[in-house]
Amino acid sequence: MDNIIQKTKDKSYTAFFMKVIIALVGVSLVGFGLAFNSAGMLGNDPIAVLYDGVRNILGFQPEKLGLVTNLVNLILLAIVFIFGRKYINIGTFIYAVPMGNFISLGFKLHEVMNISNDLSGRILTAFLGCSMLFLGVGIFISANIGMDPVTGVVMVIRDKIKREYKVAKIICDVISLVLGFTFGGKIGVVTVIAAFIAGPTIQKVSELFNKTILKKLNLSS
Repeated sequence: MDNIIQKTKDKSYTAFFMKVIIALVGVSLVGFGLAFNSAGMLGNDPIAVLYDGVRNILGFQPEKLGLVTNLVNLILLAIVFIFGRKYINIGTFIYAVPMGNFISLGFKLHEVMNISNDLSGRILTAFLGCSMLFLGVGIFISANIGMDPVTGVVMVIRDKIKREYKVAKIICDVISLVLGFTFGGKIGVVTVIAAFIAGPTIQKVSELFNKTILKKLNLSS
């Protein structure tokens, strides 16, 4: 009996460790995506516009975006703690702590790729940025070890309005966009596109990743 219990515990620990790794992959993609969108200079996703707006109000230089991101995430984390603490878990901190470093790595990766700075190059950069961002958030959600602060707020909104995730995501994005723009955050065509397709895309990525990759690894929720 003791051996059975121990094997069960070992399997549980292994599954948890694998989910942590998967979550980190998702977080890294989010950081890379934010960096690429910034480098593309065609706007960023709505929450990143909010980060940029807060940075502008505080008078920080662009390279301090990672610090501002952490500050805003702390405020969002407090909101989730008050209204939906069930969404806070180790994954919340796995997302928040290394995000700044992944954003910095994303900028370096963009430099290494040496994508041209003309319009076609910026469009390519923005496309890669959005793709990595949406894919990363979808993977992170699928890991199911806690929500990042932003997604936590979206989930709180979803619970309050009793609608699908994609609807709550659009609401959250529009609010972030308005506040960010008001604070002086930079917007562009990517911002508008992301505000309306991010929610449905992330939901689809999360569902597909859960049904395929996680199911094969016996980690499906």
